[in-house]
Amino acid sequence: MPHFMFDETLKAIVTSTSGAVGALIMGLDGISVARAEGPNATIDLDGIAAEHTALLRKAMRNTEGVTLGALRELVVAAERYAFLIKPITPEYFLVLVLEAPGGLGRARFELRKAQLALEEEFSM
Repeated sequence: MPHFMFDETLKAIVTSTSGAVGALIMGLDGISVARAEGPNATIDLDGIAAEHTALLRKAMRNTEGVTLGALRELVVAAERYAFLIKPITPEYFLVLVLEAPGGLGRARFELRKAQLALEEEFSM
C-alpha cells in the first residue's frame, strides 16, 4: 500500500472540509498509520483518536451483536470538537476531527469518498 496515497487522501479531506482540524488513518490497536493536520490543529490528534478506539470497538461489537450489521459510521460530538469515524476495513478506520460547529455534512461526504478510495488501496 503506497503511504503517499494515504497522505494525499487525508490532506484532501482536511483542505476540502470547513473546520477540519485533522484526519487520520488508524488501526483498531489505536496506532496512527497516516495523518494530516489542518492549519488550526492545536490538539493531540493521535492521542484523542486512540482514546476513541475503545468506543469504536464497542460500537462495532454492539451493532454486529444485535444483528444490525457492520458499523458504517460513528459520530462523537463534543462541545469543542466533533469526531467522525468510518471503518475502511475491519482493522483500520478513518478519523476526521472538526472544530464545532464544523461542516458536518461536507465532512461526511469527503470521508465517504476517501473511504471508497482507501478500501480499494487496502484490498490490494
